[in-house]
Amino acid sequence: MKTILKTISILFLALISSCEPVENNGLYPAGKGFFILNEGNYLAGNGSLSFYSTETKQIYNDLFSLANERALGDIPSFMAVEGGKGFIVVNNSGTVEAVDIHSLESLGTVTGLISPRQIVTSGGKGYISSLMSPQVTILDLENMLVSGNMDISSASEAMVIYGGRLFSAHWSGGNSVSVTDLATGEAITSITVGLEPESMVLDKNGKLWVLCTGGWMGEEIPRIVRINPGTLEKEKEFLFRTVDDNPSSLTSNVAGDTIYYLDEGVRRMPVTAESLPSVPFIPAGNRLFYRLMVCPGGIIAVTDAIDYQQKGDLMVYNSRGELLDTEQAGIIPGFMLYMKD
Repeated sequence: MKTILKTISILFLALISSCEPVENNGLYPAGKGFFILNEGNYLAGNGSLSFYSTETKQIYNDLFSLANERALGDIPSFMAVEGGKGFIVVNNSGTVEAVDIHSLESLGTVTGLISPRQIVTSGGKGYISSLMSPQVTILDLENMLVSGNMDISSASEAMVIYGGRLFSAHWSGGNSVSVTDLATGEAITSITVGLEPESMVLDKNGKLWVLCTGGWMGEEIPRIVRINPGTLEKEKEFLFRTVDDNPSSLTSNVAGDTIYYLDEGVRRMPVTAESLPSVPFIPAGNRLFYRLMVCPGGIIAVTDAIDYQQKGDLMVYNSRGELLDTEQAGIIPGFMLYMKD
């Protein structure tokens, strides 16, 4: 059965760094690494924030609560960074938490959002998708205030901005990607893809790849669809084997010439490929692979949710698929955000 806890993926954002040491209150080391959002137990409000340093090869847990002496909330699902601030979407709490990216101290909380899922930023604004509302919420990032809404006529999950347009995937029960003009807020079109488009990524050629799970109950065969965001037309469709396949967490490498996703492990394929890979690049074995991220240098990070109840694991692999490190994260380690120079 397919998990309802799926979220997209897969984006690469920047850590502000310089030749001087970065002040971060000693909670986690300055330098290269990535944040991990641990979703916590449903309705328990015990979601948390971790950081894995690719330099020290260690994980640093419970960072938000250590910095702010309170819990992050119920199911943190996504994080973006802009202007030295981190914006953490906390789904079931209906909030977006702004933090100083170095100290992780709270800079403000937007409350009252309807099942927020992900956030993308552009021009000082944040655009927040919703699992239960046909509107995308517009956030003034400087003042942490809701400045408006855009009606996209469907609930939404993964989002991508390209060419002044917002592409929003209608995940839960949907089969389309809505396209909205950011300058006017007006809907342009809706592109039919496959049932429950879960994650999206842009490649080096500016093509939009959309992973569709096929539905919670396996209603149709999952697929990956490639869209030309200029013409707004589907260019290619890659079908999985059966309705029992369970792909998720589509992302790409930094160069944008190879896409990765989870399906019985980690699979990868060049963007020039004519078919899906037949075997996993990194087999899952007895692990429950949940979220995936690819870092510069080919480092691959995967989380293991174990049983969706207890603290999960983080596995770090090199570009050859060899395991480099395993660390214990928080409860249900999910979305990861790489921080680069």
